[in-house]
Amino acid sequence: MYERTQHARWMWFILLAALPLVVAWGLSPSIATLAPAIAVVVPIVAILAIFARLTIHVDGEAVSWYMGWGWPAGAIALRDIAGAELTSTNFLEGWGIHYTIWHGWLWNVGGFRAVEITKTDGRRVTLGTDDPQGLLQAIERFRQGAA
Repeated sequence: MYERTQHARWMWFILLAALPLVVAWGLSPSIATLAPAIAVVVPIVAILAIFARLTIHVDGEAVSWYMGWGWPAGAIALRDIAGAELTSTNFLEGWGIHYTIWHGWLWNVGGFRAVEITKTDGRRVTLGTDDPQGLLQAIERFRQGAA
């Protein structure tokens, strides 16, 4: 089994944008300052909780992955994988979950290193990782039936 979690530590800097509102509320706790603080801080924390980490798991059945604590998630059965290769994403592709013209569906929380998986139907999924060589080796090892 292979499992790796990558954390997007840079995303926590987004919280700095909300810091002035939290400080303002702390200095003058009132409904007038609490409402804007909640309106900004709660969505930012929710987004960070979901998109600040990506866990990839490879076993004898599938390559599976999920953001945050289990959702959103995806999986490809090993029998549906035609091939996998090391690749790099680019700045224009960014991070998150979205379709790109270069790599098909991209799941990435940081960095530009990735493994592109081509499915037997021709569709592609690219998983960003800080361990692309390890992920590729795990996929190849399990596809060959060696645990």
